[in-house]
Amino acid sequence: MSTPIVQTDDAAVKAVMATLDNHIQAMMNAGQRVQDVNDEVQQHFKAACSTAYQGKIHDWQERYQQLKNAYQSFQGRFSAGHVQINNAHDQAFDVNNGWGGGGPGSEVYKGLNP
Repeated sequence: MSTPIVQTDDAAVKAVMATLDNHIQAMMNAGQRVQDVNDEVQQHFKAACSTAYQGKIHDWQERYQQLKNAYQSFQGRFSAGHVQINNAHDQAFDVNNGWGGGGPGSEVYKGLNP
């Protein structure tokens, strides 16, 4: 009887995590560039069109922050999920190794394989 593999591929998970890190860094760089431009507009332009532009930038920044927070939340949950899957795999493996050697695993094995 072979044990099904539920453990995640560490190399694939690390690649996804690196991609997520790169995307978040790119988002942060873009957000900072937008802030830098907005700061310059605030310093050098004092007109009605400047106020409207700054309002739109402020709206963009609020939506950007929500998106960035959601992305970071996804990244954290993805990482935590990977850890949980590996822990479950390790626990199942330990139970499987306990079959036939006594303990609760042995009782389950006997019940499933009379």
